[in-house]
Amino acid sequence: MLWGVSGPLFLLDYLGAVAVAVAVALAARELTGRQARGDLPDAVELAYLTDRALLACQVGVAALHRAGVVRLGELATLSVDGPPPPRSPALVRALHAALRRPQTWAAVLADPGVGRALRRLVGRLVRDGWLLTPAQRRRIALGTLPLFAVAAVGVTRLVESAVEGRDAGGPASVVGLLLCCLATALGGWWLCEVPETGAAARRLLRRQRREHAELDPQRRPTWRERGADQLLIAMALFGPRPLLAVDPGFAVQVGVDPERNRPAPEPKPARR
Repeated sequence: MLWGVSGPLFLLDYLGAVAVAVAVALAARELTGRQARGDLPDAVELAYLTDRALLACQVGVAALHRAGVVRLGELATLSVDGPPPPRSPALVRALHAALRRPQTWAAVLADPGVGRALRRLVGRLVRDGWLLTPAQRRRIALGTLPLFAVAAVGVTRLVESAVEGRDAGGPASVVGLLLCCLATALGGWWLCEVPETGAAARRLLRRQRREHAELDPQRRPTWRERGADQLLIAMALFGPRPLLAVDPGFAVQVGVDPERNRPAPEPKPARR
């Protein structure tokens, strides 16, 4: 018996250690950023929490479009010919300022004023606890170290068994340990991908999606019966596809891919 432990018993102990390490990593992920403060995010901020800067800008320009101030020009350019809606978020005002002269959507996204508005938006979300600080993200990443430590112990046992010719268990135990070490390392690598959003933001998005489930594109809502606010919330929570249903030409011009996240076709009734 290598290390005074039989192969099957070591494998059971290894799986128990993996379970504890996974619990530590998940706890670090779920407890970090659990508390948020300040007002609830608006539609533009929700869009940033859902899919970062591009979706936030798409929601912002959709707000201008629904207000009737955006015009489509030649050579895939956009412009505005009226004021932004009252009490518009800062990013919407920055997009409006960028469109005072005709520009392509790529040029709008690269506009310095839009970039400043996005940085202020991110700073506000970090300050209020919806986005994680660099220190919080490092804390979540460090929570995966126990997984790699457990994998290292398993690999050490396998290597020592091979080098010294000692018995680490029967073939089934050795193969099982090898597969478990590989799965542990891959799981640790996957958990190393730290989200930008905190636990409070993820909880908020889940709650908002449940409350606005009727706006999910998978349910094919009828947008003629809904107002601009509901369209913006739907985009912020479920992605930009609702804009395709309202104005496909405008949606494609602001970077909405018609083939991305296309709703699944409704199943046809079975023939009798």
